[in-house]
Amino acid sequence: MSGKKGCIVRNQRNKNQPLFLTFILRTFDKNFAQLQHLPLGADIYWSYAMCRIVKEKRKHMGKESVILPPYYWGVNHCTGSFPGTFSLKPETMRQVLFEIFENVKDFSFRQVYCFNYHGDSCHVNSIIETIKEVNEKLDLSVKLVVNAMDLPLYGWRGDENFLLVVDPDYPVEWFEEEEPSEHGLQDIHAGAFETAVLHYFCPELVDLETAEQLVSSSLNEEGMEKWLQGGSVIREAAPLGYAGNPAGHRAVAKHVAEMLDMQVENIVSQMRL
Repeated sequence: MSGKKGCIVRNQRNKNQPLFLTFILRTFDKNFAQLQHLPLGADIYWSYAMCRIVKEKRKHMGKESVILPPYYWGVNHCTGSFPGTFSLKPETMRQVLFEIFENVKDFSFRQVYCFNYHGDSCHVNSIIETIKEVNEKLDLSVKLVVNAMDLPLYGWRGDENFLLVVDPDYPVEWFEEEEPSEHGLQDIHAGAFETAVLHYFCPELVDLETAEQLVSSSLNEEGMEKWLQGGSVIREAAPLGYAGNPAGHRAVAKHVAEMLDMQVENIVSQMRL
């Protein structure tokens, strides 16, 4: 009897607490393990760490939050050809997510913020389609936390009700390339920025010595086309699984802490509860 009563009290409280959901396991080809500089679960470590610091920030403000256990499986259209990279069909992912959100509703949560750092468009679109469906059918308020600079990639305006757009006023000089050879190229996967962020969150899991020995594989226009095709052709653009300049992490690392602080402040300021 007391257990049931405890559940009732907890569920009443849940209505006034946001829930954080993190996404995706990502890996590199184990055939190139000697060149690998990041952990297999880079995306999930990043998203979970962001949830923790957002939760901590809210706690200092006297507001409670709950972090849902990570959702590890997603769509890997671009990198799926590398052994060890698991990938679901979009319809499978959407069904599993929908059922997770059904559980969330049963737990009496009403607001959910999804943190995802796996940029595969098929994966992101699967999340968004599910969010739209659950917001309509389950009467939840679910939003994907997304950086403003990524809006054009998906054709979003930024005012959609399924998004929380992170758009701090970063100093322009933080994004100026220090390496002239990188000008005009896309560092999108396990490059300078991701290496710096992961080292900030999980230094024991990042091999900086290896990272600094890796030759840049940042993508030009042709490389981006191959990357987006996915399948075996991606190896022509990123033969070792990374698409960026890991050795450039030092330039980014100088601003990582400030950048993340600004992001957290911006995210928390937009949360309704």
